[in-house]
Formats: sequence, structure tokens, C-alpha cells
Amino acid sequence: MAAQVAGFAPDLNKRLPFDPEASKKLLAEAGYPQGFEVTMNCPNDRYVNDAAICQAVSANLARVGVKIKLEAETKGTYFPKILRRDTSFYMLGWTSSTVDAHNVLYSIMSSPGEGGRGQFNLGAYSNPKLDQLTDAIASETDPKKRNDMIHETVRIHEEDIGHIPLHQQALNWAAKKNIELVQLPGNEMVWKYISVK
Repeated sequence: MAAQVAGFAPDLNKRLPFDPEASKKLLAEAGYPQGFEVTMNCPNDRYVNDAAICQAVSANLARVGVKIKLEAETKGTYFPKILRRDTSFYMLGWTSSTVDAHNVLYSIMSSPGEGGRGQFNLGAYSNPKLDQLTDAIASETDPKKRNDMIHETVRIHEEDIGHIPLHQQALNWAAKKNIELVQLPGNEMVWKYISVK
């Protein structure tokens, strides 16, 4: 989650350390001392530098023995494929359309289920405690209690390594003196909020 999202937990906004030796040890403990091969699905026209990011991930994983067969393709074929869960390893970007943590918790981190729950949790990560907290967050009106519950869900997800966050995509905006606009936090450009002098 970006810092602008309600419920953002700055103390939990940390990347896992890059430690190839620890990775090799974990692979050996999991029964893959020589690594393994897996296909990674990636769009090449959806996010800034999406295919290049996937290539960098592939190169770093190769250092520990995980060989990636990279399938970078247009978003028109990529998204239908991954939404069918016809993938083992994939790249996904997410912007909270509500600018609230619940959107991320419900769509990405919750167990897949009815009503769109976990719709984009394509690896089917599941933790019943996280699901229970996500349900409670949806109706909690006390801001402190709600933020504490959000913090707990993010902590659970981080400890489980439910997903591997890579980076926050920067927003690129330009300005000109004769243009006034309201730039929304979701990076939408709504024409009715733009005036040219």
C-alpha cells in the first residue's frame, strides 16, 4: 500500500532483504537444492517498465537456482490468463481505488471467495485470521481500532509472505502555467476538473 492509503502502516512497509545464500538454504530445506524451473507471467504494456522488472526478477532468481521461463505479453492476453488462475508465478500491480486499506485487504490479501473476495489473490494465499479481521475492518467506525486491525492484518500477511511486494510505482505528472487541474490520488485525470486559460 502506498503511504497515501488510509491505514498505511509505515513500520511494516519494508522489503525483504536480498540474501541469495539464505534463499539457497531455504530452497534446499524445501527439497530443491538444485533449484527448479517455473513460468512467470508478466504484462509488457500495463505498468511502467513491467517487462524490464520481470526480467530483473528472473535474473535475480537465477542467482539462487530458480530458472524462470518468462512469458511477457500484452495486457489483452495477460489478464484473462491470470484471472483464470492459469499461472504459477505472476506480476500484479494494485492501486486502491478507494484510497483505503480495506480495498487491498479484500481484493488481494483475503482468501478467494464469494462477492469478489480475493479476486486478485491469484496464488490463493489464505489465512483465516486475516479474513476475519478484514471482515471486521469493513464495518469498524472507530478510526484507532480500525487502524490497529489493519496493522494486524498487514503484519500477518507480511509474516506469512503472502505476496512479495517489489516497489511503489511513481506517478509522473507535468505542469504548465495555463492549465489548472485537480490531480486525484488514484492518478485518474478527470476532464471536468481541468481548465485551460
